[in-house]
Amino acid sequence: MKNSGRTLLVGLSVAPLLLACNSEKLKPIDPALLQVVGYGKVDAHFCTSPRQPAKQNLKYVFILDHSQSNQATIPNPLTPNDVNNTDPAGSRRFGPLVNFISNLVPDPNTILSYALIDFNDTAWQPQNSSGFLADGTAFVSLVTKDWIGSGTAANPAPNDAGFTNYEDALKLAQQLIQKDAQLSALLPDNPPITTVYEIIFVSDGVPTIATPSSSNATYTQTFTTDIGPVIQSIMNLKYDPNFGKAIASITLNAAYYSNGQPLVAAQSLLQQMAQAGNGEFLSFATGENILYQQFAPPPRDLLNLLTDVFVENVNGVWWDDGRFMLDSDGDGLPDEIERQLGSNPNAVDSDGNGVSDLVEYRTKGVACKDPQCSVAGRDPYAICAGFVTGTNPDGSVQFSSSTNDGLNDCEKYVLGLSRNSYNTNGDLIPDQFALKASIPVTPGSANAAFSDPFNDGVSNYNKLKLGLPVQVSKNSLVDFNSRSTSLEVESTPSPDVTCYHLQVDKVALALTTSLIRIHLIQNGAAAQDKPVLLRAEANVDPNSMTANFAPGDFK
Repeated sequence: MKNSGRTLLVGLSVAPLLLACNSEKLKPIDPALLQVVGYGKVDAHFCTSPRQPAKQNLKYVFILDHSQSNQATIPNPLTPNDVNNTDPAGSRRFGPLVNFISNLVPDPNTILSYALIDFNDTAWQPQNSSGFLADGTAFVSLVTKDWIGSGTAANPAPNDAGFTNYEDALKLAQQLIQKDAQLSALLPDNPPITTVYEIIFVSDGVPTIATPSSSNATYTQTFTTDIGPVIQSIMNLKYDPNFGKAIASITLNAAYYSNGQPLVAAQSLLQQMAQAGNGEFLSFATGENILYQQFAPPPRDLLNLLTDVFVENVNGVWWDDGRFMLDSDGDGLPDEIERQLGSNPNAVDSDGNGVSDLVEYRTKGVACKDPQCSVAGRDPYAICAGFVTGTNPDGSVQFSSSTNDGLNDCEKYVLGLSRNSYNTNGDLIPDQFALKASIPVTPGSANAAFSDPFNDGVSNYNKLKLGLPVQVSKNSLVDFNSRSTSLEVESTPSPDVTCYHLQVDKVALALTTSLIRIHLIQNGAAAQDKPVLLRAEANVDPNSMTANFAPGDFK
């Protein structure tokens, strides 16, 4: 569950002092260097989205590590650097799982089922189980027996032994889901009730196994050769022409657990697996219990709450040196910088290769591979061939876009971001907006948004709210007005919908008709782990110096 404690913030809060100041960047910035032509206002009216109840099958696949490293035994001589004693009594793996299933709140629109896969040298479904169980009580009994193992209810002793075969576990999950989807596709439901498959893969180590040719040698499975292809096969089940219609989504989540001596290689691999499976990765590396509820998807019938609001001036950007500069095309590269680089200040993608000038600059240091930004000399981004949706008459390439944050799937891929979330690192700031503001966006970087690197009393997050640069201390700015924001509940037309009035003053403009973009973040009242982004755009009226928004503008 991401940011479950976040509340809507529109004012200024003080963040902890984390990093020392950079004295060079505390030098006052000459106001003449700031391309501010005036200040505008934002006046927006919007409402949260209503509930949209729909029945769904939600089927959990829990994959639990039963390898030797769980126990307080001497490490296998073939894996001397492996961890041990990570969960000898099973209380971290099994206890929280029993509690999670037992405490699930019934939802008339969600039909639950469960499957359990154990793995060490191979993978299997325990207690002669097969497929999914729809009876939660029966599944808890199954998990409990697996937990007790060779022990007793008072003193469980899970049957942990052997190596850690990720590939076999994933292949069994694929077989299980495929067989279930094939059966579901035969059902005459009208309208059809599709299935959400939620895989939760739990392990404490790297996937090292004995080699088939020799019991005295080992082989460590890799993502590229062994694991990634199986995950891709699992994800592709949704697109099978025969039974894919029965699948709403498949998500592979991953949890790493350790006893205070984490294996970086294992954490990295599990994180890579979760990213490939469009899921979440969580680490429980210091002895904590595994929080299965963190991976629970929200029900489809969910009250939407306003979680956050961001106001972006598309045509004004704070550059790396702390200057506020005109950005005519809104790609995040100021016009002045584009002219220096040889790119077109009036084109988001100067060479038409489908990747914006900003993304190319941030990843390669140039806006175009060819200094003239010619079509013939552009980087074709062959690695993104699978995302191409078409080519325009002028030769420019179009890539698919799975999120609503402004970055297409190829841009997400080359930046190392999630193609299935507007907000890769979980800080709730849309990826493109954060990239343009020079706030880290990669997985694991969420804390950067709430840090105060210049000890000026304003976190990076609040600088976004105030319209200030994150690249320099606010004390470097002279004769610059920060924003003021007011957000009020305007009406509640129904119990499920709340309408708001947002007013923002002192929005710095580098263009009197600047395009203003508002990002609305909604999240479910019962589960704060699947935020949704809505956006709207409007130009500043040069007469009133105000950008106006109506509820119907947000998509």
